[in-house]
Amino acid sequence: MSIYFLSINNLLEVNVYMKVLIYDGECNVCSRFIRFIVRINLNKELYITDFNSDWTQENVVLHPDIDSMIFISNNKEHLHSSSIINLLAESNWIFKPLLIFKLIPEQLRDRVYKILAANRRRILKSDSCPIPSEKAKRMFLS
Repeated sequence: MSIYFLSINNLLEVNVYMKVLIYDGECNVCSRFIRFIVRINLNKELYITDFNSDWTQENVVLHPDIDSMIFISNNKEHLHSSSIINLLAESNWIFKPLLIFKLIPEQLRDRVYKILAANRRRILKSDSCPIPSEKAKRMFLS
């Protein structure tokens, strides 16, 4: 049985009971961050997909204005800075101390995230696309 819920900010609906990171697959900064996550990940329950994947289209209703990585865990979505903090903390125990950043007001953290997100296409420009490792292939939802 799928349970749908609408997030507080009405940006997405989910029916997901797994740990999933949804990201912008056309963003070089995001792609490099994903490669980092794959390298450090110790959580076998963590999956990764992009906004345009079949899995996302079938399981998540995205608001067209959403401009954030989305980390879904324990049937709760995390957006903006919270997505990064929670993802890192759940991917590898060594990053658990980063949860202390939640003491910083979310509006301030998100303001920094949104500035970086708005400029992400200018920060890193690359035409190359690395071949995914076997670990990455296991983590990716199509």
